[in-house]
Amino acid sequence: MGNNVNAKAALLKMHEIDSLYDKVRRRILLLNRAVESSSELETLREEVESVDHELQGTRTEQQDLELESRSLTEKIRESESNLMSGELNNPRELEALQASIDSMKEHRTDLENRSVERLVMVDSLQVTLEKKQASLVEVEEEWTNRKSTLETEIDQRKKEYLYLKRAREQVAEILSEENLEMYEHLRRRKNGVAVAVLEDENCGACHTQVAVGILNNIRYSDDLLSCPSCGRILLTDL
Repeated sequence: MGNNVNAKAALLKMHEIDSLYDKVRRRILLLNRAVESSSELETLREEVESVDHELQGTRTEQQDLELESRSLTEKIRESESNLMSGELNNPRELEALQASIDSMKEHRTDLENRSVERLVMVDSLQVTLEKKQASLVEVEEEWTNRKSTLETEIDQRKKEYLYLKRAREQVAEILSEENLEMYEHLRRRKNGVAVAVLEDENCGACHTQVAVGILNNIRYSDDLLSCPSCGRILLTDL
């Protein structure tokens, strides 16, 4: 009879330890995922990289347009110089040269307009980049501090985990092989919860009302009984 009383106390203690054990384990997993990365930080880094890439591309486009405009200006000067030199007397050649000059000037105007547009875009992107870089620095500082806090908690939780593991091993030594096997079997089948503590007249796990006869046996008998509904070991809070 004493062995069963001890078994009930040990099973209840094992249940309490495992409840904490599972919570600590889930918390460690959550903390490990959280410490690996920050979605806000990753998003900001991607945004900074994207804006910087767009800025460099736009700046290159503006510089290319400016170089092309300068090159075209030189060609226009050479053509105008030829036009004014008097070396060409053929009206058709003069007309063709003038048409070419007009076309180059029109193209240069288009290049200059596009160059100005790119300059405006460069200024705007530069402002956006600086703002996002400032935000990134701020978020990185916050993340560094938060990461340090998370790592401190991880260390603490790991100590709790080891303490509970040792406590569980000590309680397991009290239980018979049969009771321990039954407990572990139920934990695997019942989502990690093998024991249910009575709450008034209800099973603390599935909340089903337990018949009076079974209640009396659980309260006053040394036998280990299960909930008729969920199959978990029913115990009173000793």
